[in-house]
Amino acid sequence: MDPSWLDAVVLLTIGGSSCSGTFVESSGLVLTAYHCVASGAPVRVETHDGRTAVGRTVAADPAHDLALVEVAALGPNAPVLALRVEDPALGERLWAVGHPFASAASGAMEGTLRWSVTEGVASAVGATFVQTDAALNPGNSGGPLLDGAGRIVGVVSRKLAADNISFATRAPLARALLDARTRPALLGGTWSVGGLLAASRTQQVAAAAELSVVVRERVWVRGAVGGTLVGDPTPYAAAALGLRQRLGTGPFSTAVDVGGMIDAAEPLDPSVVARVSLLTVGLGYRWAPLSGAMGAELSFSLPLHGVW
Repeated sequence: MDPSWLDAVVLLTIGGSSCSGTFVESSGLVLTAYHCVASGAPVRVETHDGRTAVGRTVAADPAHDLALVEVAALGPNAPVLALRVEDPALGERLWAVGHPFASAASGAMEGTLRWSVTEGVASAVGATFVQTDAALNPGNSGGPLLDGAGRIVGVVSRKLAADNISFATRAPLARALLDARTRPALLGGTWSVGGLLAASRTQQVAAAAELSVVVRERVWVRGAVGGTLVGDPTPYAAAALGLRQRLGTGPFSTAVDVGGMIDAAEPLDPSVVARVSLLTVGLGYRWAPLSGAMGAELSFSLPLHGVW
């Protein structure tokens, strides 16, 4: 393998997760896996020589787990790797380049894991994926699977919970995305479920179940339904819409939500018909696996309310 191929591979950091990607156009266009950027959170891109910039997702093919991230600040002379037209032959030697468990590359592990290389063969070729026995782990997602000439034959997508059974989306499907530059109407988002339990001075106790959807970490919609558990039975319903801005990256983050919420039939104060929430600030701890596929967040918020 030619060490110069490493220069075209980048490290993507999305929140607390790490992924890999490859420059496919010298303007700074990066090819990666869709699940790496599906949350819509800002994408921090780092090159092999240490330069960093924030990119934006400009095209995606969720069905085949592919995405394109534009990082103009790292162009116009970014080193690129070409997409191979034909599929690899069975048994052909392949190399995967990426950043397995990238967040662990510090202290005694400094200089390892990131921009690391594994070797395998093309085990099988299907309609969507190239199967390989090259060792791939969280953090390799989105990285290139290369042939002996340094051409991309696949984009690392997933693996099974088994020994050396991994899959990369075929290069012709990535070429189709490059040509079409397809962007879904809604590109990524997160959802969460939660609950509310509150008591009043009149010894009423209310409980509600809440569903929250955040589109691209920017626009949030919330709804809650419930009622009183102790006290006069009163139904409860709430709907909310607003904007979110996150400050900082990594596992710790601060979410600032600005929007409006209407609480109908407020169970804790029957004299209030509706209530509007003007601002919610939450300081939370975010956890996500290095693949970026799914995670969890524990947060505390302080709502400021006005009353109608």
